[in-house]
Amino acid sequence: MRPVPDNQEAFMSNTTHTNILTEITERLELDPQQLQEQLQSQPATASSSSSTSAIPTQPTTQSLANTNINDPLTQDLTAAAHHLHELCEVSGDSYEILDAPRPINLPKIPNARAYLAQALLTSRPRYHQQQQQQPQGISAALSATAAPPGTGETSTCHFLLIRLKEKSTDIIVYIVVPHAVLESGGDPAAVAREEMFAHEAMGRIVDSFEIRDYGLFV
Repeated sequence: MRPVPDNQEAFMSNTTHTNILTEITERLELDPQQLQEQLQSQPATASSSSSTSAIPTQPTTQSLANTNINDPLTQDLTAAAHHLHELCEVSGDSYEILDAPRPINLPKIPNARAYLAQALLTSRPRYHQQQQQQPQGISAALSATAAPPGTGETSTCHFLLIRLKEKSTDIIVYIVVPHAVLESGGDPAAVAREEMFAHEAMGRIVDSFEIRDYGLFV
């Protein structure tokens, strides 16, 4: 395992290799040009009938490509998609959106804007790896248990973004379920069972997440 920076927490199951990762980072503010480029580059969302989705997907609440870039909701949804894209870009993996970012309510932080999403990550070949940018932070933690490069093996990323505008902070929670370990065990229901665990764990995080000391944010 690689070291985890001070602004992150990482937990990993020693049996399924499922990761739960939390990161506190500077709030992502996209300028109008970046926002427009990000909107135009959004990957397609998988339908609920996709064979790669381990649990039923939900329809997106908004088509980002057809919205006003000055709308705060559009900016937040695009920031959520950008965080997901950045994760996969640094690690060298491709991804497919299973559940597009959608707004949710946090019971214990009612004034915070928060968003859930789900993506399928697929490992890609990485030639001349010594010359490439090495994963850092969350990407490094994920790559420590990811599928070997070039195998085409998959993981599911359950993603929560909490935006604290007044503190210029984004808080990101990832739950990543690598499929290879589960599929190699011979239990055909193992992936679906672990995906359900991840879904329920994210639900508990949403219900219980709170900030007890805002003085921690500089």
